[in-house]
Amino acid sequence: MESIIILIFIIGYFFITLENTISLNKVIPSILMASVCWSLIMFWNIPVFELNNKWKDPKIFLLFHLGKASEIVFFLIGAMSIISIIDKYSGFEALRDLFHTNTKRKFLWIISLLSFVLSAIIDNLTATIVVATILKKVIYDYKERLYYLGLVIISANAGGVWSPIGDITTTMLWISNNVTTFNLVKKIFIPSALCMFFSTLIGSLMPIFDGIIQIEKSQLSKIDRKKGFWILNIGLGLLLFVPIFKTITGLPPYMGMIFSFGILGLITNMQKKNFSIEEVFQNIDFSSILFFFGILLSVSALEYLGILYNLSHWISHIVSTWKVTTFLFGLISSVIDNVPLVAATIAMFSYPVDHEFWHHIAYVSGTGGSIFLIGSASGIAAMGMEKIDFFWYLKKISWLAIIGYLSGFLYLLVYPFLSL
Repeated sequence: MESIIILIFIIGYFFITLENTISLNKVIPSILMASVCWSLIMFWNIPVFELNNKWKDPKIFLLFHLGKASEIVFFLIGAMSIISIIDKYSGFEALRDLFHTNTKRKFLWIISLLSFVLSAIIDNLTATIVVATILKKVIYDYKERLYYLGLVIISANAGGVWSPIGDITTTMLWISNNVTTFNLVKKIFIPSALCMFFSTLIGSLMPIFDGIIQIEKSQLSKIDRKKGFWILNIGLGLLLFVPIFKTITGLPPYMGMIFSFGILGLITNMQKKNFSIEEVFQNIDFSSILFFFGILLSVSALEYLGILYNLSHWISHIVSTWKVTTFLFGLISSVIDNVPLVAATIAMFSYPVDHEFWHHIAYVSGTGGSIFLIGSASGIAAMGMEKIDFFWYLKKISWLAIIGYLSGFLYLLVYPFLSL
């Protein structure tokens, strides 16, 4: 019976990886996979794995993991709502006025730094979408724009790994109490910055970035531009307040995110511009939220059966050290979605909070996803927005992503010796 459930998980995941090939939204196999796996567990009354025998009733086990998955779901709803409000007030459009340069190479550095910083605050997927939208209005040559966007993907993924709210996988590690905000930033900021820096540095030497560039200012009025910057600053400030809220109150992160959303909603509702909460919710990507939800419950079914526990022991016997394990996981995340990979990793391994293992996982799961176009949500989003060819990215950008990935990982390896 367990083999059948494993087979269902493999089949479901296979359809998830083929999302763009077969034009089937990944949320469908995700939620079907979760519901079928748990239905079979209930129908056959499969006993819980012996290490978790405190959960004698599978319904209680499912309810527990439903609560853990819901924490991430409501965290994402709050974050996406804040981003939607900022976008409604043209906060991101106002960023165009910050691009004071006349050379392509300098503009590349500005775009890379913007992607790196934004992704740490509004997550790498949203940052990629925002910057890609700006690039469409600034770089009119399609070929040039693709090169810029390739470096944006690398920078956004690198920027998301050092912030607890910058990448869904890092958020999962944070909410699961595997990492703390201070140590995550302390340990991962430098390697993620190195990843962005070396990829951009080598990429900037490419001939495509030679020459001058003329950047037109945004078409916003002076009043709308001022209001856009004001809402942008408040929204980003409230997002940054979430980890502080958790530290002060001790409440789970999703409560801080919901609180920040409520404050921003209250502020914007008091503005003269008509505020509609329905419009805010219409811009939320609920399909991605349901995808994460389905994946987390599917992985919990494998945890219930003890499959992930046995897999972790098998990996420990095959691989000589956990550092090699994390490096390989990073390469795997370039091919498959890093959400189920990290969800399974959390369930498989029981290292203490802020162990180096979790910091390595945070780094590799995000930056490793840049190696192939389909390895990250930001890459897939960019592919959809600009019709980027997989093999073009593999030929022109992947090698830059590998340079960045290795530079940050090497720093992680030598960091313990530097701190002696």
